[in-house]
This record gives sequence, structure tokens and C-alpha cells, in this order.
Amino acid sequence: MKKLITLGLILLAFGNIAAQSSGKDFLLSLAVPGFSQISNGRNHGYAMMAAEATLIGSMLYLSSESELLRDESYTYALKFAQLQPGDYDAEFLQNLGKFNSSGFDADGYNASVRREALSLYPYDPDQQQSYIDEYSYSDDQYWRWQSQGNRSRYNKMRNDANDLESYGKLAVGIMIMNHIASGIDALRYNHSSRTQFSMGIKDGHPQLRFRYRF
Repeated sequence: MKKLITLGLILLAFGNIAAQSSGKDFLLSLAVPGFSQISNGRNHGYAMMAAEATLIGSMLYLSSESELLRDESYTYALKFAQLQPGDYDAEFLQNLGKFNSSGFDADGYNASVRREALSLYPYDPDQQQSYIDEYSYSDDQYWRWQSQGNRSRYNKMRNDANDLESYGKLAVGIMIMNHIASGIDALRYNHSSRTQFSMGIKDGHPQLRFRYRF
């Protein structure tokens, strides 16, 4: 999102510098969807601008809700999995939802590490122990869920947070499409012969090609 906003500001600045050039409408449309359309009396520009505002609002909302759910799932684990407060990475938080505990009991994470060590080094106890020491969780990373229901609730919160993050990424893609559509629209209603626009397929992928001589 930051890269897109930065690109938009750069294009908008360039559009202001080139205000007297014939490429002004295209640059402004690409930077701020609907802006040049409205400036040229084309009312559909309001729809493009409204879509941009809606998408930005959606992205901010989805990002905020995703973070809130992740924070909620972490607090939930502190209460129902006896997890100690700490700075845990994404892999640890994922394993937290996959195993009943961090220990060597039947459904524990460390037990799965031990089984992996036995599988990788069946005849080498020293290598087995080295593997266990390297990949098992220590006591300060301990957890044990009170019930399967608690673990399922934690996973649901994490999955919901991931879904919201995915929707936010989709909103970014749609917003980029809105910028492109606005720029193409500006080229479409500019009948100058200096504009060349075409679509095609290369190596099995669709391509959008345009050339504008300022």
C-alpha cells in the first residue's frame, strides 16, 4: 500500500509539473482515478473517485480488524493455553494452534520433533539429540491448551485474521486496477494520434501495452 501511495504522489507531482503538456490528463487519471475525468466534465469520474475512497477505507478497516483479531488470539492463548507473555514469531503462533502443548506428550510439539529426529537419524542417537535440541521448544515457550475447544477457538480467530488480510490484499489489487482503468479511460477519450494502445498475450500471459508521445 505504501508503494502504491508513493507512486501516486510521484505521478501527481509529475502531472502538476507537466500541467501544460498533452499528457496531463493521462498522468492525473493514473495518479488520482477520476480526477481528470471530472475536470473534463465526464461524470463517471465521480464513480472512479468514490471507488478509490471506498477501497482505501476498506483496506484500512481490514488491516485494523486483522490486527485486532491477532491481538485477541494472543490474549486468548495467554488465558487458555498457559502461554507466557513474549514476542513470538508467526511460525510459533501457528504451531501453537496445531499442537495441544509444547511438550513431549502424545499431542505435543516437541514429541513431533522427536519423531522427526528418529525418522531422519534412526541409527544415530547423538544426531537425534542434536536435532531435538535445535528444533524443540524450551520451557519459556511452554503452552498447554485447557481443551480442544479452546484450541479450535484460537485457530478460528487466527484464520479469520488471515482471511481479512487476504481481503485487504485483494482490495489493493482492485485499487491498482482502478488506477489503470482511469488512465486507460483518459487515453480512450483523447483521440490524438500520438496515443497507441493494444492488448495481447505473450508466453501465455495477458499484456497491456500503450505508448504516448508527449
